[in-house]
Amino acid sequence: MTDLSIPNGVICLISALCYYGLTDEIMREFWIAVPHSTTSPIRENAHIVRMRNITLGQTTIKIGNQKLKIFDRERTIIDAFRYLDKETSLKALRAFLKTNKDTKPDIKKHMKYAKKLRVDLNHYIAAFTL
Repeated sequence: MTDLSIPNGVICLISALCYYGLTDEIMREFWIAVPHSTTSPIRENAHIVRMRNITLGQTTIKIGNQKLKIFDRERTIIDAFRYLDKETSLKALRAFLKTNKDTKPDIKKHMKYAKKLRVDLNHYIAAFTL
């Protein structure tokens, strides 16, 4: 799936939104976050993003026999507002806030991440939940 030659890489942004079903965008390349303190590796079909706080919201998924690091749904939404366009971010937030038995959003964790990463989403969340 992703280039395993980037050991500190974490699946992020469009790739993570696609994995969680939070976007209708077609993933044309793999989006991988690397620690801000490192040099961005160059990989074909990969969009590398240098990020701070790379351990915040990091989780692991298993695809086939591989374990891959990915940001959780809450961190992915916050990062969408930090790095992607407003339309993509708002659509992802709306999809995130839709509650069903399998994917109930953790608003408390989401707001904790937003505060830590200095992103104010209160007015968007209020508009979508009223």
